Amino acid sequence: MLWRREKSSYLIWIVALVTLGSGLLDVYSVIGPSLPERRRLLREIFPLAVLNLSRFSTLLIGFALVISSINVFKRKRRAFPGVFLLAALSVLFHLTKGFDYEEALLSLVLIVLLTVTRDSFTVESSIPDLREGLLRFAIAALVAVSYGVFGLWLLEPTHFGVNFTMVDSIRRTLLLLSLVGDPELHPLTRYAEWFEDSLYLMTATAIGYSIFALFRPVIYRYRIHPHEIEMATRIVEQHGRSSQDYFKLWPDKSYFFSGSHTCFLAYSVGGNFAVVLSDPVGPEGEIEDIIRRFMEFCRQNDWALGFHSTLPDFLPIYQKLGFKRLKVGDEAIVDLTRFSAEGKKTKELKKLHQLDKLGVHILRHEPPIPEEVLAQLKEVSDEWLEIPGRRERQFTLGKFEAQYVRSTPVFTAVDKDGKVLAFANLIPSYRKGEAVSDLMRRRTQAPSGIMDYLFIKLFLEKKEKGFERFSLGMAPMAGFQEKEEASPEERAVHAFFQRLNFLFSYRGLRAYKAKWATVWEPRYAVYRNVFDLPRLAVALSKVSEIRD
Repeated sequence: MLWRREKSSYLIWIVALVTLGSGLLDVYSVIGPSLPERRRLLREIFPLAVLNLSRFSTLLIGFALVISSINVFKRKRRAFPGVFLLAALSVLFHLTKGFDYEEALLSLVLIVLLTVTRDSFTVESSIPDLREGLLRFAIAALVAVSYGVFGLWLLEPTHFGVNFTMVDSIRRTLLLLSLVGDPELHPLTRYAEWFEDSLYLMTATAIGYSIFALFRPVIYRYRIHPHEIEMATRIVEQHGRSSQDYFKLWPDKSYFFSGSHTCFLAYSVGGNFAVVLSDPVGPEGEIEDIIRRFMEFCRQNDWALGFHSTLPDFLPIYQKLGFKRLKVGDEAIVDLTRFSAEGKKTKELKKLHQLDKLGVHILRHEPPIPEEVLAQLKEVSDEWLEIPGRRERQFTLGKFEAQYVRSTPVFTAVDKDGKVLAFANLIPSYRKGEAVSDLMRRRTQAPSGIMDYLFIKLFLEKKEKGFERFSLGMAPMAGFQEKEEASPEERAVHAFFQRLNFLFSYRGLRAYKAKWATVWEPRYAVYRNVFDLPRLAVALSKVSEIRD
């Protein structure tokens, strides 16, 4: 099976290169008049207008084949019929523009290769991406510029009365491509007139394609994606199960909906690996079906698949569908119904009273957060990010953005002069009776115990308002609870990560959260096979990185 996959991969490489080569040959073949004896023969059969049309068509087909080579390499399903038709037309127009059977032969080879590899084109069109749009724009511009530069450089001086140097060809091409024109350039032959017209045609084609390539992801981002977020928001409000569902509504996610549009999952793709955040959201009866459909969607796009930070609730469904599980941590939960400041250690209570005596107190700010408060929060966040090992992430949590922070309730610990020492913002949880904080940050020179002070005050307020639990987020790779079932693989992975204490203190983070947490709820990564585990880790790292 692996040998067949590698063989198919090599063949696709060959087909993509032949597609690119065929396109470049088509573009090159229209530079310069046809051979005189062939041209005379064709003029006896076709009028001049047909010959010119064939040359223009060959030029456009060459441009299209160069662009399509990207889709061939990616094995896009739509690439097969499109490139097959372009190759067939290329054969036809090579023969009618100058009886160029040599160039037509490569197009015939491409048709044969496409026929042999047709079953390899299984990848569906993915979500428009601005970076790919920029790549396609660059390729279109390069083809247009190269056509003009080499076309002028290779022309005989009789056509324009100029013996073009390479530098002169570049300068005059840029003038023509900018549609400004070159007043010093005067065509002296019928072919020179055709070439000048063809360069304008190439310019218009490249501009038109570039607009399409660049605006397609923009239209998705500003028109289609907001509509998807609205649908996802309605589903989450009705069927949400945890605080992670809030981050599914962030713009760094893509969405996959069920046929009924009452169930969805949120994912990002890194390194051809689709990472789904937690579980699908929707009626329980649709969970298995949407996972099956998304598995097929990933297969068609040639993506591996994994789920990150899933609840235990749907593990039987994942296992039924052939997935394996790996515990990635525990969510730390404070039981507010039993929480009491007096129940804490005497040492901690002394710190609390000392901060009270220093004039430290809590201020709650409701959205929209005032600009002067937001500016202080930014200062605190910037200082916190200077602490070694701290950095902004996304995908499973929020980042400090003015618009985001301004829209959430914020608790601040301030000194007697009103200076913000630490803060925590609150986000919605779709589990009834649960309060959740996302950003929890302090100044580097804040008094000792300032975060404990902030948390205690926050817990007490939420308890007073009737909340039953407070989530402190996940403690990753911190081991297993007593009597918890874990596979040998899970225990080996946890032991490995805990030995990397010099990089990240997994036990230390759990110990800190254990000061308050009384309930630990397991969270899992779900994957297909053991070889997908490192790929899932790499993909998660990629989708979590902040992209400017």
